[in-house]
Formats: sequence, C-alpha cells, structure tokens
Amino acid sequence: MKFKQNLELKHYCDNFQEIRKILKKIGAKKDKVKKQKDYFFNLPQEKQKQKARLKLRVENKKMTLVYYERPDFVSGKDTSSDIALLEVDELTLKFLEKSLGVSAIVEKKREVWRKQNTVFHLDTVKDVGMIFEVELQKEGLITEKDKEIFSNYQKVLTPAIGKVIKGSNIDLVLNKKKK
Repeated sequence: MKFKQNLELKHYCDNFQEIRKILKKIGAKKDKVKKQKDYFFNLPQEKQKQKARLKLRVENKKMTLVYYERPDFVSGKDTSSDIALLEVDELTLKFLEKSLGVSAIVEKKREVWRKQNTVFHLDTVKDVGMIFEVELQKEGLITEKDKEIFSNYQKVLTPAIGKVIKGSNIDLVLNKKKK
C-alpha cells in the first residue's frame, strides 16, 4: 500500500486551450491522455462527515483502490488531502459492490500534464463537463516551499479557470442525477 499527501485545486474550465498555453509557458509537459472509470462506494456516516471517499479506479486493465480524506475546496486556498492507494483485481470490485454498494460511477477523459511533482489534469467528465485540477503530489509531509510553489501556480492559472468546485467529481455526478 502506498500513502501520499497532495495539495489540490479543482475548478470548472470553459477553455482548455488557454490552460494549455499557460502550462507550456510555465514549463509543464503534456504526458498522456487516458480514460478513467471510478466506482465510488458507500461509506459509513462517520467517514462521510470526515469528507472521506473510497473509489476503485479502472484505467486500461489496471485497478487501483483509492481512499482519501479531503475537505471541500475553497477558492484561493490550497487544500491538503491524505491518500492511500492499493493495487487490486476485479474480485475486489465485485466484493465492494456487494458489501458497500456503489454510490456513483464517474467516467472521464483525462489529459495529463506534468512539471516536477505537480500534475495538471484537463478532465472531460461524462454528464458534467470540463474540469481543471492541479495536484502537487508528495510522498511525505507538505512543506512551506510546496505551499509557495502551489500558490504561484494558482496565481498564474486563475485568469483561465472558472468557479471553484468544492467537492469531488462524485458530488458533481450525484447532483446531476438529482436534477
């Protein structure tokens, strides 16, 4: 099992072209484009209050169980999340579907850009739209230097991004289903 911490930012985005220009300007490089399907599972109320989520990500034939705790995003602030990752197989998906139940499935096309330990995601989420995410990923504690780097990314990217998304993609998908 792998543990890490992230500083994150998530916003709606109407124009990925502007984001791509900024990413090139700051020295980020396009890494790849991939399709992901995330199965989000029901968790006990106690965990939901902690803003905890459990998902199983399917990417190609690889399956990764992802548990994370992250407060809602706030515009202009870095948001820290604690994450645990575990490689699994198809039996795990079937077991979790039966034992916990699937609350929602999120499907997306993800364009990935990288600069050092920061990953930039240009996501097109099915039934939701275009979303831009930044993750400064750390295997260890987040430092003041990390926060400074992340803050600089926010300043540079803010003119090209839309409204902050407070929660996770699952929240967006579930809200669409309610309407």
